[in-house]
Amino acid sequence: MGRSAGTPWDARNRIEGAAEVTASNAQSAQSGKAWYVVVTHAHQERHARYQLEQQGFNVYLPLVPPPARARVRNGQAPSPRPMIPRYLFIEMDLDQDRWRAVFSTMGVTEVIMRGTGETARPCPIPSRFITETKAREVNGLVVLQRARNDNEKAAARACRYKRGDKIRLTGPTADYDLVFDEMVDGDRAAVVFTLLGRDSRQIISLPSEN
Repeated sequence: MGRSAGTPWDARNRIEGAAEVTASNAQSAQSGKAWYVVVTHAHQERHARYQLEQQGFNVYLPLVPPPARARVRNGQAPSPRPMIPRYLFIEMDLDQDRWRAVFSTMGVTEVIMRGTGETARPCPIPSRFITETKAREVNGLVVLQRARNDNEKAAARACRYKRGDKIRLTGPTADYDLVFDEMVDGDRAAVVFTLLGRDSRQIISLPSEN
């Protein structure tokens, strides 16, 4: 089934073809529950999550805060966005759950698989990815960088980066390799990071020099 067009940033940056998901260190699909990757139609992440939850599945859709410059429209504040457009995560036991029902769920286009033909099965991802992502949540939203700094120090840091430079963002449970894109305002910059084969553009406070 063909993929629908994503956001303008996705069209510019996404890696062609299906996302490659590594199963190393993941819980075996043959023994108990594990996490799997579901791909949805464009802008249908919440709808797909609802439909899957109605079937009794445990679903995780990581959300990030809306852009700081997002405007209020029709009296409504901007809503949080999916951290990885069109991707959500589902916990299943392939020996117990009716996992094939996921394919026919409204809003879902595919499940990341491994194998071919009749032997193909959903490909598990390391549970550590889910744990580390949830550890970065603040009030239900994933925050890549919480600290902010004064503008004078921020300006000095900004001079050290140019588009395409790599930045290492460290945290209590997870590290991320980011690519600097541009300054947004003050000490905040637009960066790109890649998860599960898909590029995602986020706004963060620049890391300190230490």
